[in-house]
Amino acid sequence: MEKGPPTSADRLRAAGIHLAVCVVVAALVALVVFLCWYPAPFADLTHVTPIFLMLVGIDIVVGPALTLVVAKPTKPRAELLRDLSVIALLQLGALAYGVHSVASARPVALAFEVDLFRLVTANEIDDASLAEAPAALRELPWRGPRLMAVVKPDDPSEQLRTIDLGLAGVPLAALPKYWRDYASLADEVWRKSKPVALLLEKHPQVAADVQAAAAAAGQPVSALRFLPLLSRQASWVTLMAPGAKVVGHLPVDGFF
Repeated sequence: MEKGPPTSADRLRAAGIHLAVCVVVAALVALVVFLCWYPAPFADLTHVTPIFLMLVGIDIVVGPALTLVVAKPTKPRAELLRDLSVIALLQLGALAYGVHSVASARPVALAFEVDLFRLVTANEIDDASLAEAPAALRELPWRGPRLMAVVKPDDPSEQLRTIDLGLAGVPLAALPKYWRDYASLADEVWRKSKPVALLLEKHPQVAADVQAAAAAAGQPVSALRFLPLLSRQASWVTLMAPGAKVVGHLPVDGFF
């Protein structure tokens, strides 16, 4: 027996099912984004959370809303299926674009640069320049940024070029040619770092966080040191235990 056109209850049911599917897909995407690409605290450092919520929120709201509009009781079932297919394709296209944008901006390097740490994102790096990086560092990671260090060029012309690039918004840490294994420069990192007492003197509100980081590292608070941590969106600090082992990051300014 052939079914008749959808009723008002069918419209609400279809919109509800569509909404449920959208929420499940959004939740799965969120797991990938915030557990793999932007593990804590890098989502906060890059301010990606509001962008992601806006992209996903629009997708979740618009799709079911359009389903509710097009699923008219008077519309033939074949036409309804066509309209719902178009909505689903548009949604998937918008979601794919949003996810691609978020993936392109994922943090890929936490790099010691001269006297600070810098968080570098995938879209700051020219793909062609990756061939100039050391072999072990040529692949951009997908599970959070890789800890590394950068060295300054020795050649005077290269020094001028990197200065010009820096003034243009391309930091040394975004040039794979100068990437190095972090352990090879750990002594330099520790030498440039500052006692955590200076940080606590300026930002006493983070004392509990510093104590927690020290306890997790099995060190007294007095043994920790710090350096400024920069991303395009924020200025934080990176905490280190002896040996320049990174033990945490705090959302306070480290320049003083």
